Amino acid sequence: MFPESCILIIFGVVIGFVVFFSSDEHPFSFTPQLFFLLLLPLIILDAGYFMPNRTFFDHLGTVLLMAVIGTIWNMLTIGGGLYACGQAGFFGEDTKPGILETFLFSSLISAVDPVAVLALFDEIKAEEVIYIVVFGESLLNDAVTVVLYDMFESYVEIGEDNLNVGDVFKGVASFFVVALGGTLIGIIWGYVAAFITRFTHHAQILEPLLVFAMAFLSYYTAEMFKLSAILSITFCGITMKNYVERNITTNSQTALKYMTKMMASASETIIFIFLGIVTVQENHDWNWGFVGFTILFASLFRAIGKYRLLYLTLFVPTSYCR
Repeated sequence: MFPESCILIIFGVVIGFVVFFSSDEHPFSFTPQLFFLLLLPLIILDAGYFMPNRTFFDHLGTVLLMAVIGTIWNMLTIGGGLYACGQAGFFGEDTKPGILETFLFSSLISAVDPVAVLALFDEIKAEEVIYIVVFGESLLNDAVTVVLYDMFESYVEIGEDNLNVGDVFKGVASFFVVALGGTLIGIIWGYVAAFITRFTHHAQILEPLLVFAMAFLSYYTAEMFKLSAILSITFCGITMKNYVERNITTNSQTALKYMTKMMASASETIIFIFLGIVTVQENHDWNWGFVGFTILFASLFRAIGKYRLLYLTLFVPTSYCR
């Protein structure tokens, strides 16, 4: 009746209030490095390794449409709406962000959060097709978000008056490099794992650990080269599911399944609890107009974009999109 993620966030908020009123210093620290380099890979590995591959590739057309076109639509509409409201003075006379700054902010919130999607869909037992489409979008739009953020961050540093057509084409080209590069790295590490596990029957206890090691190596390799680490570990998991599972023993398969599920569940629990804890603090620069219009535009334009894009899927060949 109530999603587990919401309960964990509320529990974290309660802990945050207790700590806030009982101590002068905040003893908890939830850093981006902890999230991106340790907790998130475990969740994505679990989703990628146990994802129904056939269903995913059958609906790849819909997934790409939502991930690429949908994310760009969200970024342009939310950023444009916030820029217009800022120029109209709804955020205050002293708060008028530039067009590049609003696009930079909207690129951060335009993508779907895969952690929340996984937690919610696991709770409500969503239909497999809906799960694959939304989850696939949440994974693939990572590449779009990374490119958009890096692109507009560099544009802000360059300045509106110094931009040229070449800068725009470089941003478009970087999307394909980030997405395809991360995917290729994941597939390569998946094949490396498949090759090594052909010779591990004498050391069955190492087989589940080897799968985790190869998955994290694919994630960190993509992160090192500024490519899409989420795409890398996702396709590494897909590749290992098809080849590694045939090489390892039944006991290793069982151990890998429960280890992956347990560690992903523990990571989700830590994320949502800390999300509630770090919310309770004094370091908030609050602007009611900016927050209110952001929520309004994010809800409105996302709904419009999803409706129109789903309508377009009717005209996509069924072999790529159903």
